[in-house]
Amino acid sequence: MVPAEAVAGVSSAEGVEASRSLLACLEQVADARKRRGVRYPLGSVLALCIVAFVCGGQNLSAVSRFGRDHLALLKELGFPRRRSPSVPTLSRVLGLVSVAALQEALSRWLRSLVDSARKRERCAVAAVDGKSTRASGVHVLNVFLHDVQQVAWQVPIASKDNEISALKQSLDGLFAAYPFLQVLTGDAMFAGEPLCSQLIERGRHYLFQIKADQKNLYEKMQVIFSPALSRHAPPSALTGEKKRLRRRARGLDSAVG
Repeated sequence: MVPAEAVAGVSSAEGVEASRSLLACLEQVADARKRRGVRYPLGSVLALCIVAFVCGGQNLSAVSRFGRDHLALLKELGFPRRRSPSVPTLSRVLGLVSVAALQEALSRWLRSLVDSARKRERCAVAAVDGKSTRASGVHVLNVFLHDVQQVAWQVPIASKDNEISALKQSLDGLFAAYPFLQVLTGDAMFAGEPLCSQLIERGRHYLFQIKADQKNLYEKMQVIFSPALSRHAPPSALTGEKKRLRRRARGLDSAVG
């Protein structure tokens, strides 16, 4: 199984138990194959893929090679014989697996690891970010739990969509799977009013980073959230846009006052 040392923040015994519980969850994923002629249990194949990917494998060839190089591990993963699946076998088996069913199994496993109030409080913050895989070029949105250093949620991004729309469409499913998730962090692209409003409506919080190299947005944030600075800035130093935002900031101050 996955070495206990590779599981951040847990003891050796906890790591072994987590690995066993992961295999048990994977065994519950529905197998669409006909029983006749099945050589490798589906849960064992999925577990081998996960272990190989965690250890640096990036494609099915690496997964098959990893199994051949670690024959003793195959028995622990539930393989009936010390023989690693070939690349065509891996491709055929994985092609029949429901992505939604696999994601649900992994979510169920991860929730079982944070079964106490203290652990769930530590997992209340997650980062959202888009990534493209090198091997296949697939564009996905990842939701990464800071404390346990684990991707908890992943959705593919269609060619006509972007990371923002993918996240907005996933909010209900994400918070249903991880109700203890309270704060989302990300870069400036997520700092739009529609997404922020949806998070607030769901009782969640957000922290999106605005960098100085994003000039227009950064200046607007400075003026709107620092009205005191804008009041003392000399008019000659302000552009037309800055002047307009300064007047807006003063108007907001007057309304609040």
